[in-house]
Amino acid sequence: MFLKLSKLSNMSTVNIPTFMKAMGNLAKEHKVSAKVSKEKKAAKAKRAKIIKQQRAKDAKEEAKVAKELAKLAAIAKKESDKQSKIDAKEAAIQSKIDAKEAAKQSKAEEKAAAKQLKAEEKAAAKQLKAEEKAAAKQLKIDAKAAEKALAKETKAAEKALAKEPKDAEKALAKEAKDVEKALAKEAKAHEKALAKEAKAAENALAKEAKAAEKALAKEAKAAEKLAAKKELETKTVTEARDREDLIETIITRLSVEVK
Repeated sequence: MFLKLSKLSNMSTVNIPTFMKAMGNLAKEHKVSAKVSKEKKAAKAKRAKIIKQQRAKDAKEEAKVAKELAKLAAIAKKESDKQSKIDAKEAAIQSKIDAKEAAKQSKAEEKAAAKQLKAEEKAAAKQLKAEEKAAAKQLKIDAKAAEKALAKETKAAEKALAKEPKDAEKALAKEAKDVEKALAKEAKAHEKALAKEAKAAENALAKEAKAAEKALAKEAKAAEKLAAKKELETKTVTEARDREDLIETIITRLSVEVK
């Protein structure tokens, strides 16, 4: 359009408006030469080539970095697997040591409890024997006193028999027999009470022993659970720390290589 206006401005035979003439002159002033246009195109092509080369270089560098990252990741995985095996082996050894110590401690506690129980049983048996001996002695004293009283009563009855009729003698004999029966019944009841007390003491000791054994077993089981829990927590913390150290090492290496 500007070229047409330029041509029209040179035509003296045609009346061209003033503004169109001004536009033609302006187009002439700002017309770009073929040389400048060619230089601009060459510069643009050169810039495009440089950008293309730079992008290719960047892609090559990125591929190199990716390759190095993959290599580092493989090394990290290998080291992690190796460390995991070492940790598992150490954990297994520690677990065996803990289990052995727990079993040893449990055995020692059971032995101590058995010893204490045996001592208590011995003391209880000794006490029971002393009580039985005291009861037998008292029974002997009571029997002797009763015999003495009976002899005294018999003697008194014999004296009375010399004065009283035969019925009195029968009554006295019956009374003596009743006294003997009463004494025998009392002795039997005392023996039965002693046997009952001994049985109750024996049952109580057995119950205490069973409760002590049950408590020891419960404590041993709780100790095993606590050891297992502690081992799991230690392993989790160690693995987390190893992962953090590994990530930090990879980041450090990448930073150095990028620089």
